[in-house]
Amino acid sequence: MHYLNEEHILLFLLQIFVLLTTAKVAGSLLQQRGFPALAGEILTGILLGPTIFGRAFPGLHESLFPRELIQRNMLETVSWIGVLFLLLATGFEVSVSSAWKQGKAAFSIGVIGVVVPFVIGAGVFWWLPAHSWGSAANRLTFTLFLSTAASISAIAVIARVLHDLEILKSDLGLVTLSGFVVNDLLGWLVFAFVLGFVSQYETSAAGIVRTLFEVVLFGAVCLTIGSRIVGWITRKLKRLDLPHPATVLTFISCLAMLCGAITQWIGVHAILGFFLAGIMAGNAKEVSEREREIISQMVHSVFVPIFFASIGLKVDFLRNFDFTLVILFTAVAMGGKFIGAWLGAVFARMSRADAAAVGIAFTPGGEMEVVLGLLALEIGLVSESAFVAVVFAALLSSVVVGPLLAWSLRRRRGVDIGSYLRKDAVVMDLAGKTRWDVIPELCARVAAVHGSLTTQELVTAVQRREEIMGTGLEKGLAVPHGRLEGIETPIIAYGRSLLGIDWDARDGLATHFVFLVLTPVKEEGLQVQMLAAIARFMSREGSQSRLMASEDSLEAYRILSRGLRE
Repeated sequence: MHYLNEEHILLFLLQIFVLLTTAKVAGSLLQQRGFPALAGEILTGILLGPTIFGRAFPGLHESLFPRELIQRNMLETVSWIGVLFLLLATGFEVSVSSAWKQGKAAFSIGVIGVVVPFVIGAGVFWWLPAHSWGSAANRLTFTLFLSTAASISAIAVIARVLHDLEILKSDLGLVTLSGFVVNDLLGWLVFAFVLGFVSQYETSAAGIVRTLFEVVLFGAVCLTIGSRIVGWITRKLKRLDLPHPATVLTFISCLAMLCGAITQWIGVHAILGFFLAGIMAGNAKEVSEREREIISQMVHSVFVPIFFASIGLKVDFLRNFDFTLVILFTAVAMGGKFIGAWLGAVFARMSRADAAAVGIAFTPGGEMEVVLGLLALEIGLVSESAFVAVVFAALLSSVVVGPLLAWSLRRRRGVDIGSYLRKDAVVMDLAGKTRWDVIPELCARVAAVHGSLTTQELVTAVQRREEIMGTGLEKGLAVPHGRLEGIETPIIAYGRSLLGIDWDARDGLATHFVFLVLTPVKEEGLQVQMLAAIARFMSREGSQSRLMASEDSLEAYRILSRGLRE
């Protein structure tokens, strides 16, 4: 029997310290230069693993990361906690109600965005030689897995990119994330089917069908009544005399572990259960965005960096780097997802500029490709060289998606955003105490200066959009918006709340500055530029303080029109 001793604990703490410190420093340095933290975390593992450190200083590497089973299992356990809670946090980004309300656009982008790269991948990967397969794979299971990995996209990566580009709350951002919801659900369903194929317990056709049926049934319960149950329990917990938000966070963590245990018992990996638990918590209105953000910050601050850094400890990336396989998988994964999402956007009758942006947004594999690759490596579906190809594609696509998407936005026709601000629609002291009071207040001001529109028409359009996805941004800013048939040119109204309004912003801060943005139904992507311009101006140093100090509407109008024009 093996027992922990003081040397095991000491070495374990040193391993965590080295991995976490190096990963956070590398991730932060790359983030400051516009790259995702994921790149720095994986590069940390490559640097400290057998690829670099082990090759240069084999003795020292063996001392710090010995092959002793009990020592490796301690680090492996912590890293798996990281990947499980990463899937929980990823589920928070999946808004089933938003995807449902988007209807045709989300469905066509999500489904075509999965089917096209999957079919392309199957046609290419079927012909790869047997040395690319894992020990437990055959040609069919290997092809199915690699095609699935090439077709699934990283919702967490693109959510961060859309946030950094200040268009997360735009209609383009909403459609993109809604398409990702369908993409993720369909992709994980396919992966569950592949896992059933290779499960050591479910080798018969009947067993595979039963496993798939149980997964679909459990997923359907989670996606339909699951969020209501989670919301009801959360509401009850908040009424009790218990510490908050700690109680809610504990409940969500226990829910994730229960769902993980259920999917593991069914015969599919526990990560699917954690993902479904995240979706349930993310779609429960009683769980605030701030509470979900606390869990995400904890996961991404500690566990996720350790998980991705530990990946590099498992594989020698130089020895297993197959140039042909890397280029082939990267081209199929990025190219196939771009073509699929672009075709889906065209089918949904989006503008050419928006369709191209959606196609680019779907290219990153990010954390999801890495997680799928690691699972496949652990159960013997792929070789180490195929795993390296998956990791390389995930890294490259995550690094280039931000610059590519920014380039696609810069190619749009330049407009004078400041000219859309109405001088008579500037309110210096909003009377409303909630967002549902403020929206009618600003809509009434617009209706007073735009005779062809009624207040009720404006309120209906804006509140319908607000119910799909809240428009509260960080740092005290909200940008409620809507599309209307009755206007030919965009309209911007502005309101200031001295006391602040709870808009359920991710940072938990009260909203003081509200911009109401109204656009025609067909506007060729102009709304994206307007929301981005507002967010950029309000993030400049001194902008908010000048607006807060302005004494009358004319002064505020001059500050805003000049700033938005610039």
